[in-house]
Amino acid sequence: MKLCALSDTHGKHRELDLSNYSADVLVHAGDWTGGRDSGFSETIDFLQWLEHQPFNHKVIIAGNHELQVEADEQHFREILLMYPSIIYLQDSEVTIDGVKFYGSPYSNKFFDWAFMEDDYYLKHRWKNIPDDTNVLITHGPAYGCHDLVKNDYGRDPHVGSKSLMYKKQELVCTLKAHISGHIHEAYGANDIHGCTNVCASVLDEKYQLVHKPITITI
Repeated sequence: MKLCALSDTHGKHRELDLSNYSADVLVHAGDWTGGRDSGFSETIDFLQWLEHQPFNHKVIIAGNHELQVEADEQHFREILLMYPSIIYLQDSEVTIDGVKFYGSPYSNKFFDWAFMEDDYYLKHRWKNIPDDTNVLITHGPAYGCHDLVKNDYGRDPHVGSKSLMYKKQELVCTLKAHISGHIHEAYGANDIHGCTNVCASVLDEKYQLVHKPITITI
């Protein structure tokens, strides 16, 4: 199965041309808005754009900028009904052509954004990830993998979730890919113990559209 991964478009999705990307599943790992999204206007524009992208399956999660989604999840899910090709995961799973995807919008606590918790509480969320997960999608990265920030505010510059790192170690027999975003400057992909790890942010740390979606095969 081929996956096309992107994240952190922050309202710049219409500047992307995905017509030349061939994949079975498009994955967006959160932060499609700039965080303002009054009346879900940014979200609706994103969903309209995404619905017309040339992929049979589109799997998305929210990110820390999706404040309106966290505040009014019921309304958001009602809006989603108008876009049948889009699968939204929020601490939930879906199986596509025999491949199990699990998605979560959460990341480590940092100021007052959406879907953020201290790692102690995240540990309990990650317990819900099925042991037979093949593709894990989280907005925030695992500790030590695509989580290095340039401005650490006097903290550990590796800002990923340590409890997610431990959970991934438990999934080593089945996990083929982990797609995250959130840390714009950590863009890229690597392979560790048979798992392809991707930070799919198409914007850099200055919120400039400089990166391309990443295509991987699992």
